[in-house]
Amino acid sequence: PYEPVEEREASEANARIGPRVYGTGNLMEWQRVYYKMGIAISSVAHFELELQRAKVLQYDLLKSYVRLPDLQQKRMVEFAHSYGIPGATHESCPAALVGVDVTEHTSATSRRGYSPKVATLQRADDDVIQLFGKSGRYMTPTLFGSAKPLFDADPSLKTDPRFTLYPEWMQVQVAQMADPKAPKYAIDPAGSGKMVMDVMRAGGIIVAGTDTPNGINLHGEISAYVSAGMTPFEALQAATVNPARALALDAGTIEPGKLADLQILDGNPLADIRNTNTIKMVMKNGELYDAETLNQVWPQQKPLGKQYWWDLDPK
Repeated sequence: PYEPVEEREASEANARIGPRVYGTGNLMEWQRVYYKMGIAISSVAHFELELQRAKVLQYDLLKSYVRLPDLQQKRMVEFAHSYGIPGATHESCPAALVGVDVTEHTSATSRRGYSPKVATLQRADDDVIQLFGKSGRYMTPTLFGSAKPLFDADPSLKTDPRFTLYPEWMQVQVAQMADPKAPKYAIDPAGSGKMVMDVMRAGGIIVAGTDTPNGINLHGEISAYVSAGMTPFEALQAATVNPARALALDAGTIEPGKLADLQILDGNPLADIRNTNTIKMVMKNGELYDAETLNQVWPQQKPLGKQYWWDLDPK
């Protein structure tokens, strides 16, 4: 629980160069855990202690996991809403009944026979779609493997210098995705891709996410949304304004008063969504960095051998 707090504080203080970080604590589990990042809550009293710790550490979201009983999930949502943060879960129901704000994955771990979102062949029934639509819930699909087509379309992407900034284990992931011999990946237009589009058309709100810190996967995720039927503009919204709204952040759009977190591209993503990865500059909180090196280039005004607009004669 304390690691994301440290990450957030270091990021906001600019003591560590990197993305703006929001975090939560352990997955709220009941008596035993499925993943090591869960916490085995032993009783109602223990659960209340976990909720109070979440408030003291100022979590940005609370996550109930698959063994948390319904009454405790309801309590978690009410507690989260009492101080203005969302609650999340893998489940489709009864999460809709108790007001859970966000659901992750088109398919994922569940303890109930009636709660999974998809049936065989990754098909989602209409009752699931309507649960998301009529509750106006946020959904993070996490279409695993969706970055592979980016490397297939542009083999030179694997030599992008930004990947050298990754830790070694993530560089191995990139090399595996970029391998031409690796299995191809495509969104099933009648399966998970259709579910994403059906949820959006029914009134649910899609938030792009990946379940991994490997940044290229986010570009693959929103590219997959376009393959499924979104317009590039809708896919961009899924990675900008929608997550900001889901987390109640003052960000996600370019307008006065919003956080100055921007990416400057060398291609138009409205013409080709794959241009989202042509990032040349990154602005975080009004400070500008070279995307290849993360060296700061403004407001210190260090052009790094290049000429930028602030070096030009104002005449």
